[in-house]
Amino acid sequence: MNVQAFYIIGTTVDGRRFRPSDWTERLYYAVASYDRNGRIRFNPLLSIRVRDEGRCIRVDMRLRESDPITYSFLTGFARDNALLTFDQDDQPFSIH
Repeated sequence: MNVQAFYIIGTTVDGRRFRPSDWTERLYYAVASYDRNGRIRFNPLLSIRVRDEGRCIRVDMRLRESDPITYSFLTGFARDNALLTFDQDDQPFSIH
């Protein structure tokens, strides 16, 4: 199976809702950068989405090659907070 993207869901592996409720925005801004003029630049390989479980972060797998530090940060965040992750086909995605 070819995983093109995975989703970090705001639900923990034991079924609890992850808090704070604006965690997606905080995470999205945490990995943003700034251009020469001080304007914020969001990574085009990340997006905030809405799924049945609520808001989530979509991570394009191309991020692993183009920005391994950000990819590692995001996967570490999901792992450290025991958040559910799924691929684009709604199959569980294992973060190693």
